Amino acid sequence: MLQDAGISDAELIIAVTNSDEINMLACQIGDRYGVETKIARVSNPDYFSEESGLTPQDFGIDLLVNPEHLCVEEFIRLLKTPEAREVVDFEEGRIQLAAFRIKQGNPFIGKSLSELDKNGVLSNIRFAAINRRGEKNVIIPRGSDVLKQGDDVFVIGSALAIEQLFRLFGIIFDTYLDRVIIVGASAIGIELARTLEDNGTDVKLIESDEELAELASTCLKRTTVLEGDFLQFQLLEEAGIEDVNGFVSVTGDDENDIMACMTAKEHGAQRALALIQQPRYLPLLARIPRLDGAVSRHLTVVSNLLRLIRRGNIVSVASLHEIDAEVIEIVTGVNAKIAHKELGSLRSKFPDNAFIGAILRRENLIIPHGETVIQPADRVIVFSMPEAIPVVEDMFAARRA
Repeated sequence: MLQDAGISDAELIIAVTNSDEINMLACQIGDRYGVETKIARVSNPDYFSEESGLTPQDFGIDLLVNPEHLCVEEFIRLLKTPEAREVVDFEEGRIQLAAFRIKQGNPFIGKSLSELDKNGVLSNIRFAAINRRGEKNVIIPRGSDVLKQGDDVFVIGSALAIEQLFRLFGIIFDTYLDRVIIVGASAIGIELARTLEDNGTDVKLIESDEELAELASTCLKRTTVLEGDFLQFQLLEEAGIEDVNGFVSVTGDDENDIMACMTAKEHGAQRALALIQQPRYLPLLARIPRLDGAVSRHLTVVSNLLRLIRRGNIVSVASLHEIDAEVIEIVTGVNAKIAHKELGSLRSKFPDNAFIGAILRRENLIIPHGETVIQPADRVIVFSMPEAIPVVEDMFAARRA
């Protein structure tokens, strides 16, 4: 099959079936055929643990993708960022994209972005997009755009600037997690519980299957494991649902995970987050008011693979959950079209549906404006709709002098 697919001429093989063993074998075959880059999805950490004595290189694997580990990292980011519907880290967390909803009581409802800028709110942050109910297309905001209740807003800036913005919007920012309930003794549920308990969080894990519950209790040190129906309020009440910082449902059944989150939120959980398996559910998530956020196993893996598929100087790519957009980190090439010019002079050439959110020059973070000049080797964070990405890539590509 691999021969029929043209493995002899391939530059890249991505093995992401549900079988770790098939993925490892496919990469080993690819290595024998001289494929330059081999990527494998491997969920079982035991294969390449210290005790196993094996390494990915033994199978010709250049890059491992562990969906469960990636999903756990995303859940932790969401739990630690109050009211954020999505959080994407760049440059080891120095730069973030955060999405959140403008709720009733926000002091900036009815104010334009230019008014916020006059107050210095936007000096270290940029509004990248607004997803507004009733609007067919995502809004790439300009200074005249006004914030409305119910808007889902996407902002880019330093982690500190985003925290300050949240506080100005009346969002209580406390990254310490006292109590968290997890539903589902899946690989993600167990790893998430292990990570939280290592950080001092009081964790309770609910599992309806007796054998899986027993397995979880042997794997976890300080987590309380409860067996029972997670959709029943009596069990949630026993677990202390009324005062938990976070509730995370990761059973692997999308409908059950969404329903569990809605039930938990109704009975007092501060934040309710679900694992989503099917991409078709993602556009609907913003319409579920009691669901504070979701992690898509599909998009989490895709985002980590896209940077290897995109051409040019792209360092990383993140596909967003609730809107059809991507955030890319790209290095400015030598003599690129966008280099050595003020951004204001490029408005006619840069796509209207793309937005430069931040620039990292050596160790300095720059929030760009019209007079900003991008230099070669700058690492630039660009928010873009999919159709604009080829133009963005071309603007940053290195060119001969």
